[in-house]
Amino acid sequence: MEENIIGEIAKAEEEAVERRSAGEERAAALLAEAAKRAGEIVRAAETDCAVLRADGIRKAEAEASAAYERALGLAEAEAKEYADGVLAHTDAYVAEIVGRIAK
Repeated sequence: MEENIIGEIAKAEEEAVERRSAGEERAAALLAEAAKRAGEIVRAAETDCAVLRADGIRKAEAEASAAYERALGLAEAEAKEYADGVLAHTDAYVAEIVGRIAK
């Protein structure tokens, strides 16, 4: 009877060692797969970030260019209005100066 109990204990210890070994192997395999997947996720994220960065830069450049064109158009219109105003009053001054010279 004692031999049976000792045999059962030895068998249980052997099974425990086998299960622990199998568990460690499984854990190592899961860890390796997780590390591989993490690397894939990091590479995908880097690619996505690069694309988003390029798109952001492209959009910012387009917005800045449009804002520049609007500002340039506004400045051109203001300059034309100023020049037209100056030219409208120039005739009177020129006539006055020519009149003084001609006397």
